[in-house]
Amino acid sequence: MEGQNIISVSWGDHLLFGDNYGKLDTSAALQNRMECWKRDLSASTILWRENRIMAKGHFFTDEGQTHPTVKNSVTRDDFEVVPRLGRQFGFKTYVYVSLFDEGWPLPTKKERAVSYHNSMHGQKISWQSEFSRKHPEYMTINRSGEIKQWGVLCLAYQEVRTHFCERYLALLNGHDFDGLFVCLRSQSKPAEFADQFGFNEPIRKEYLNRYGVDILEEDFDLQNWRDLQGEYLTLFLSELRRALNEMGAKLSIGIPRGDVIGAPLGNWTLQWRDWITKDLIDALVIDQNSSVCPSMWIQLWPMHRGYGYLQNHPERISKCDLIEELDQSYDPLIDDHNTNLFIARQWRDRNSKEEMKLVSNPSVTGLVFSSFRFDNPEAINKGNWKA
Repeated sequence: MEGQNIISVSWGDHLLFGDNYGKLDTSAALQNRMECWKRDLSASTILWRENRIMAKGHFFTDEGQTHPTVKNSVTRDDFEVVPRLGRQFGFKTYVYVSLFDEGWPLPTKKERAVSYHNSMHGQKISWQSEFSRKHPEYMTINRSGEIKQWGVLCLAYQEVRTHFCERYLALLNGHDFDGLFVCLRSQSKPAEFADQFGFNEPIRKEYLNRYGVDILEEDFDLQNWRDLQGEYLTLFLSELRRALNEMGAKLSIGIPRGDVIGAPLGNWTLQWRDWITKDLIDALVIDQNSSVCPSMWIQLWPMHRGYGYLQNHPERISKCDLIEELDQSYDPLIDDHNTNLFIARQWRDRNSKEEMKLVSNPSVTGLVFSSFRFDNPEAINKGNWKA
């Protein structure tokens, strides 16, 4: 499968912590690394993680702290340069967006003493998108309605789905990217237990309409409720797909493998089979991991792992291993439809034997690698976020 792999680029990490060409701060650096990605990683597609939403959000800092936002002398427009250079090297380029990563307000000092993003950053600073800050009522909530999962907007609200569609279309409009990559990884604080969140009013109302049961007051069928939550993600993808089709843009999505969204979000159903059979997506990336940073492999929220997950592959809660799951679940469907299947490898050491075994599977188009880990071995060896 030479030339079919994907390179995932978190440009903010490169700018802050990269070395030499690995900073990706000049066109020359980008050209150098694109040559290497193509030659050494057999990559043909670039996922370029957008940083623009950060500038439109709100930064919170503890007293005496400075938020380590990306401050550099880069004046060029990365959304102009990346697709232009990418085409010169034969790459397809996608804007990489995170659907459940809207950030959070800074907790109290007492809470931050025992609960924080990780030991190297995120204890004394935070960030939150302007939309979620203005509309906390759209955060997914627990059954009592008293606890919000910050950073995770509930897709059962039409207003939320419309906002994301408009935001993503605006990123693509006027630029020469080939499409959009929607990542379901979340850096938000994990739920205390897997079925903690998902009780927003539109979900309650629809469940009551279908089953005659009020999920806020009565016992209810958990699986029906999980499936309903998954339906709203599918609805969002169908709305987004229609809009992207009008632009002639492709849609790819990255998920954990298996049938549930898993940590840190919950047990709601991933209806990836419907996405494939209904032609809602062009490519599916599986085996993503929300518990570990893909650039530096730092554990995120290590003191908050939660419990009660039906599937959670990073914690070894699953039905079968990756090869078995490919054979049993993905192969039969992929073979009969047009969606391309990719395997995320950003959380694995390079292993040529394993990689060859994966790409030899007839349903697997290619693998996904982290540009930061490939381009910045010195930063990786330091093992921290200090520049």
